Amino acid sequence: MVLIRNNGGVHGYNNKSRKFSSWLLNVPQLVSFFLVAAVSFYGGVLLGMQMNPSSSNHPTSPTAAGSEVNSLRGQDNDNDNKDFNAKVEAEVARRLAAELVGRAGDTTENHDANTKNNNKKNNKKDDGRPRRFPKTISKFATGASLITKNDFLSNFDYGIPTPPSKREHESDPGKDNVLLLYGSEKALPASHTGMVYTDENGNDPSLSILAARDATENCGGLNVIFTDTHGGLEQCTAIVGNYESYHIQRWMRIDPNGGRSLDASLPLTPVGRGLQTNGQDKFSAPSDRYAYQNQKLLETYFERLESTMDALKPMARACAGSDNTVIVMVCNTGQSDLLINFICSAQARGFGDVVKEKVLVFATDQGVLDIAHGLGLRAFYDEKIFEKMPEKEASRYGDQAFT
Repeated sequence: MVLIRNNGGVHGYNNKSRKFSSWLLNVPQLVSFFLVAAVSFYGGVLLGMQMNPSSSNHPTSPTAAGSEVNSLRGQDNDNDNKDFNAKVEAEVARRLAAELVGRAGDTTENHDANTKNNNKKNNKKDDGRPRRFPKTISKFATGASLITKNDFLSNFDYGIPTPPSKREHESDPGKDNVLLLYGSEKALPASHTGMVYTDENGNDPSLSILAARDATENCGGLNVIFTDTHGGLEQCTAIVGNYESYHIQRWMRIDPNGGRSLDASLPLTPVGRGLQTNGQDKFSAPSDRYAYQNQKLLETYFERLESTMDALKPMARACAGSDNTVIVMVCNTGQSDLLINFICSAQARGFGDVVKEKVLVFATDQGVLDIAHGLGLRAFYDEKIFEKMPEKEASRYGDQAFT
């Protein structure tokens, strides 16, 4: 036990001696570090006091060697140093401003250079040919072509007439062609000269006019947008690469609540489909009075729903046939001329029997019910449900008879 304590004491003494010796060895380095720090600090202070400003209007003070240098304090014999801080601040501000101007110039030059490089990169492919559209919109505009409107609508018919008629020799100035944008190079037709690239000199040749079938031969999907310009509206069309909503947003410089015409001083704001350039809204929400009237009609319909379904089901099954297809039409006496014309046109083209077999007419008055039966069509009429429906045709689009 005693031996262990004695050895421990000896080792403790030796460790203290070694630590003390190590500290003594570091003293010269610590002194040198302190001296260097002190000399650097005071040298910096003296150098700052003797620095030369750019303006020659500052007073000078003689140096120990007899030469004169500019000093922010003024003459050495000048004891009034009240404006010293102001002079220092002014000098710092001047130098900082010069530095910022220099950096701003460098930033602008770099930005312009980067913009030019990016434009060149976006507008050129790897082989260096200039592109018609930059790569930044290549997901929806890699290339483009033109198709005559009559040709396009005859191949992709949604029932939209060709203004002013469907005759090939007539035109619609400013809207005779369809602009087709390709979203990838795979969608391009076999012949696509001038669609993606301009010529070698950077000129922009006219877009090719192709047949609708040729222009769309490699299109896996086709989104069609119908648009027009009304009332002298300075209209623009923006195509935004984004989640596909299948909805066209409409923005105008107008009060969205209506009542005022276009105002160029207003910002573009989203508006409804029915708002016109004169401020009239053709699709305003119905008033409470009309809402209550429609609710009453719905009450009548729901009260008679069961008997209505019993009458409709056998007629619908007979129309559906083996292909489970029914053509539903709604008509009143005022519009019966259109119904008659439709059936006569189908018969003239050789498929009148098929149409008569497939059409189910919802007659809204007794007169058109008799006409439908006379044409050989199946028709449904319930006097209680349709008793408040108008029998006359609409005088104009959207009037009370129409709606």
